[in-house]
Amino acid sequence: MLLSCTTITLIAGAVLPAVRSASADSLSSERAEAAQLANQIQAQDQQLGALNEQYDEAKIRVGQLDQQVAQTRSQIAQTRAHVAAAQANLRTQALQDYMSGGSDNGLEQLFTSGGQQSSVTAEYQSVASGNVSNAIDRLNRAEATLTTQENQLQTTQTQAQAALGQAAAAQQSAQTELNAQQATLAQVKGRIGALVAQQQAEEAAQQAAAFQQKVAAEQAAAAAAAATAAQGSSSSADVPPPPSAGGNAGVAVAAAMSQRGVPYVWGGDTPGVGFDCSGLTMWAWGQAGVSLPHSAAAQYDDTEHVPLSDMEPGDLIFYDEGGVIGHVTMYIGGGQMVQAPETGEDVQVTGIWSQGLVGAGRP
Repeated sequence: MLLSCTTITLIAGAVLPAVRSASADSLSSERAEAAQLANQIQAQDQQLGALNEQYDEAKIRVGQLDQQVAQTRSQIAQTRAHVAAAQANLRTQALQDYMSGGSDNGLEQLFTSGGQQSSVTAEYQSVASGNVSNAIDRLNRAEATLTTQENQLQTTQTQAQAALGQAAAAQQSAQTELNAQQATLAQVKGRIGALVAQQQAEEAAQQAAAFQQKVAAEQAAAAAAAATAAQGSSSSADVPPPPSAGGNAGVAVAAAMSQRGVPYVWGGDTPGVGFDCSGLTMWAWGQAGVSLPHSAAAQYDDTEHVPLSDMEPGDLIFYDEGGVIGHVTMYIGGGQMVQAPETGEDVQVTGIWSQGLVGAGRP
């Protein structure tokens, strides 16, 4: 398969021992700060929750007082209307009684048999006026009582509004502080990410250097063995035998090597017919009794990641294609691997590619 990545990418699936450096100390300090900020944010979030509850309760109290004030004002208006109507009725009744002489309405006791009309009129007017005055007094008392209630409610409402304002201000202050803490934590996490990337890059560089040394040594040993075996004879087109692998790995390597020359077939996993990259490694390790999924990415997830410098024959080598694990081969030793490359090619042995190299995994 063609590889799109142009640089070596080493994923620290199994990381070399970290080198203690200033960057490691910085990373530890940043992580401690992040943990402290996380605790502060948790406490601040709890405080904000309590303030939100206080604010909601204050809103409910203000709403209840608004209803009470409205009801009191309605009662005052109703009382005024009732007293005004009673006052009008009294005046009307007084006029009717005066015009009728008061003989038919039960008021005869107010008049003497020998009284003069002027005295009767004065007596009646006095009584009628007193009734109206009493009604007006009742109105005033009712209005005074209701007005007192309204004033008390207004005072309570003003206090409630003040409490609501204080709760809103405390809520806003806590939210502002929480936002600031979260922003600071995001910055610290950014610095942690940069330090981790730097640390991984250092480890990857160490791993790559060790891997190159190992490959060079294996290639030199393989070349020396080939030269000794040839003893001056013409070079063979066949691949020098890889270092022996024991156990299941040896079975898997032998199985994969037995399929050299079988064409690449997308989705293929049939010996002698066709393989794709992951189909070959799945089938080869299946001959050793190890089950692997038919996917390069899934095989990367299902294997134990090992440093490239510690690879052994039978280990799988993974490559990036377009930002994902898209190709897998099998290491056979001596800096070589067996693979099903791409459409139009056969299963073959090649040197290890550096382009797009991600890492190694051990089934």
